[in-house]
Amino acid sequence: MKSVPRIRRVAALAVGVVLGLTGLATVGSPASATRGHQPSCVTPEQAKYQHTFDGPKGTASIKLLNGPLCAEQAFALVSYTAPSATFATPQHVLDSSVKKFVPATAGQLSVNKLEFKVEVPECFTQVDFVFGADIINPLTDGSDRYNSRKVGESSAPGNRSTPKPGQPQHAWYNGGSGTCKAEPAVEPLPDCTGNVALKLINRSTHSETFTITADGGFSKTETLKARQEPATVTVPAANAKNIVVSSRGKELYRGAWSTPEDCQVPEVGTPEATVAQTCEGLSFTVKNPENGKEFTVTFTPSTGQPQTITVKPGQTAPPVMFPGSEGLTVKVDGDLDALKGEVAWTKPADCGVTTPPTGTPSPSPTTPVPTGTPETPASPGPSTTPVAFTPGDGEPELPLTGAAVGSITAGAIVLLAAGAGLFLMARRRKLKFQA
Repeated sequence: MKSVPRIRRVAALAVGVVLGLTGLATVGSPASATRGHQPSCVTPEQAKYQHTFDGPKGTASIKLLNGPLCAEQAFALVSYTAPSATFATPQHVLDSSVKKFVPATAGQLSVNKLEFKVEVPECFTQVDFVFGADIINPLTDGSDRYNSRKVGESSAPGNRSTPKPGQPQHAWYNGGSGTCKAEPAVEPLPDCTGNVALKLINRSTHSETFTITADGGFSKTETLKARQEPATVTVPAANAKNIVVSSRGKELYRGAWSTPEDCQVPEVGTPEATVAQTCEGLSFTVKNPENGKEFTVTFTPSTGQPQTITVKPGQTAPPVMFPGSEGLTVKVDGDLDALKGEVAWTKPADCGVTTPPTGTPSPSPTTPVPTGTPETPASPGPSTTPVAFTPGDGEPELPLTGAAVGSITAGAIVLLAAGAGLFLMARRRKLKFQA
C-alpha cells in the first residue's frame, strides 16, 4: 500500500524534470531565437487588379496590384466574327491571346503586368477580356457564356479588377467599323516568326470555295458551307510573299507577311531579379538581357529612403542595399513586383558565429639545444589564446545573450516550478494517506 504514493511522487518529480528540460530545449532553440517575419503570398481569390481595354483596337492589359500570387492566374483576350454590330450568334473565334501570372520562386522577382493584342475583323465583331484560359468557340444560342469571368464585372472573379482612370469599367465590346457583306472574306493573321494564318470566313448564304496561292508554288483550296465556322490556312514563312486568295474568280485578298504590332523580332527578353538575405540586410540585384527593353524599378523600404534604378538592355544594375533592422520590409514598384508583395528581412541564423581558422597550427617555440645533443620536442603547454569561429564549418553556435537568455531562463523557471508543484502535491497525498 505504501508503494503507491511513492510511485506517484517519483512520477511527479520525473514530469517536472521533463517539463523543465523541454522548456530549455524549446525556448532556447536557435530556430526559436532566430525566427523572423515570414512574408506571405496572395491567393487568386484575394488578388486585386487594374485593367485597360480597347475593343475596336483589340488591346488590353492587366496589372497585379498586391501580388505576386500563390498560384497561377491566366487571362484571355479573344475576338470573334459576329453577324451584327450588337450581340448576336453564332460567333466564331478570329484571334486570341492567353497569358498568365505565375508564382514567384524564393528570392525571385516577377513581372506584375500583362499586355494583350488580337486582330479584329474589319466589320462586325465581339471582343472579350476574361479571367481564365478557357475560350468558348463558337458562341451560339445554346453555348456557355463568359458572364462574371469578364474583367470588370460586378461579381467574382470579374470584380477583382478595377479600370485604370479613363478606361471603361467593362472589358467587352460589340460593334464594328464597317458593314459585313453577305459574301466570303479573308482576315490575315501574321505571327512573329514569318508565317501568315489566313482566316477564311463565309458570310454568304451558300457554299464558297477559297483558292490560296503564294511564292514557291504554294497552293491550296478550302470549301466552307454557309455560316460555317471560319477555317484557317497557314502559309509558311518560306512562302509568305505574293499571297493571293480568291473565290469564284474574285480576288478577296492580296498581300505578304508583315511584322505584327504586338511582337518584336527577336522577342523581348525578360529581366532577371534576385533578392539576398544577409547578416547586413537585404540586397537586390536586377539584370536586363541583351534583347530586353529599358525599365525602371523603385525600392521603397519601411524605414529609410526609396531607391530608384533604370536598367538598360544588357546591363546588370549595381546591388541595391538596405541595412537590416527589426521589422524591415521593402516594396518593389515599376516593371517588376517583389516576391509575395513585400520582401521582409529575416536575419540569418548564423550571423555572429565564427569557426577556428583552417591550416596547420604554428609550432610552439622551443629552447635551443646544445650541439650534438638530440633535440627533444617540447610538449606544448595549454593555449591561452582565444580561438575564433567562422560560420559554415560545423562548429556549435555561440551562446545566446541579452534578451534571449532572459526569455530562456524565465521559461525554464516557470516549467521547473510546475514540476516542483506536482512533486509537493504528491507528498501531500502521501501524508494524508498515512494519517
